[in-house]
Amino acid sequence: MELPLPKRSTTFFFLIAIVLLWCLSSGPQAPTNSLVKLSLASDKATPFPVFELPIPQNDAQRNYLGISGLEKFKITQIKSPVIIIEFFNTDCLYCRNSAPKLNEFYLAIQDRADLKEKIKIIGIGVNNAGREVELFRARYKVLFPLFPDQYDTISSKVGVKQLPTFVGVRNNDDGTTEEFYCKSGKFWFWNVNRFLKKIIKLSQLE
Repeated sequence: MELPLPKRSTTFFFLIAIVLLWCLSSGPQAPTNSLVKLSLASDKATPFPVFELPIPQNDAQRNYLGISGLEKFKITQIKSPVIIIEFFNTDCLYCRNSAPKLNEFYLAIQDRADLKEKIKIIGIGVNNAGREVELFRARYKVLFPLFPDQYDTISSKVGVKQLPTFVGVRNNDDGTTEEFYCKSGKFWFWNVNRFLKKIIKLSQLE
């Protein structure tokens, strides 16, 4: 027959259990998706790094961005005072689910004559090769230009930690760039019109 633990031993193990539970609850929590973890938005304008992207082969995309040439272009060359950048990954479930809502956001901008030349959208595929990005574009019928960041060069420079991440960048008249918005999360839950109003306000377009 098993004997009950002495009272002193029971108290000791009870205290150990409490300490272990406290450590687990206070430590970092694993996200439900290894590529995605939600974060709060940052609305304070900060300097934004300038980087290069390959010039799209598609004429419509080049015209949309207002760029020309055959090789690479800098983000400051995009003919728009405001640029919205989505950092995504083709294997990220949240990124896939957000694609239709982002197309809706793109169309909401294009439908407004006062905004379509002032706000441009691009996507950057973190750790994705060009072929992966093109397959993603075709599968989800993405309406705006997408670019590969195969070796995580651009996202590391920007400081992206979670996916998808949405960054608002302001192209200033003096050639500098500022980040005025940054948020990670499930974009398909966002209200497109409300988000557009927020971008207009934070970017000082109105």
